Amino acid sequence: MSKQWLIKCIDVCRSFGKGKKKFLAVDHLNTTFYQGENVALLGSNGAGKTTLVEMIVGLNKPTTGKILFSFGKTKIDCSRNIGIQFQDSTYPPNISVKSVIDFVRRAYGSDITNEELSDMIDTFMIRDFYKRDTSGLSGGQTQRLNILLALIHRPKIVFLDELSTGLDITIRTQIKEFIKVYATKHSITIVLVSHDMNEVEYLTDRIVIMSKGKIIQDVNTHNIIKKFGSVEKYVTKFINH
Repeated sequence: MSKQWLIKCIDVCRSFGKGKKKFLAVDHLNTTFYQGENVALLGSNGAGKTTLVEMIVGLNKPTTGKILFSFGKTKIDCSRNIGIQFQDSTYPPNISVKSVIDFVRRAYGSDITNEELSDMIDTFMIRDFYKRDTSGLSGGQTQRLNILLALIHRPKIVFLDELSTGLDITIRTQIKEFIKVYATKHSITIVLVSHDMNEVEYLTDRIVIMSKGKIIQDVNTHNIIKKFGSVEKYVTKFINH
């Protein structure tokens, strides 16, 4: 039985600058993301990972090539079926965490129940700052809010950028375990951009390694662990941290 594709990148390029200063951040890249197959997108800084994700989620446009979606043709269809958690997020001034969550819930027409949302707020340890202004949050608190907002509308695919940044070991493990169960229960495909190889091993089925805007490795996570003992032993051959 063939896998159901969600997103296809076909000969995608993204260039910046002009003339002699022009460079390809993403260079004729081809890949497909499938339903139920969680992917780790790895590579050194400047490999093109973030640029690729920004094009997929609509924050940037390919210079050439196509990105196709199986879940709709309009921007609204795509946004409703994609979840995004970036490290750097800013919120309007004088707005509470509760207001942000309520707004996102309404904007996406999320069918999450009050009880389910309450469980998520507790799992992500947001309850203590739930009614506080977002401008007063620490980096770790903002990270937890960003992750919750990426998942609240139960998208078909969610992009998680450095999931563990700013999180202490207890909440990191708790959130990681929650995401795995939640994604499986609601058929959410995870695309994880990460430097944490334990996170990659725990959450993903497939590893895509980029370098200079190209994909240089596309392998099965479980096969790599079986052959090399750990993901880290394998990826260090291709990535300079």
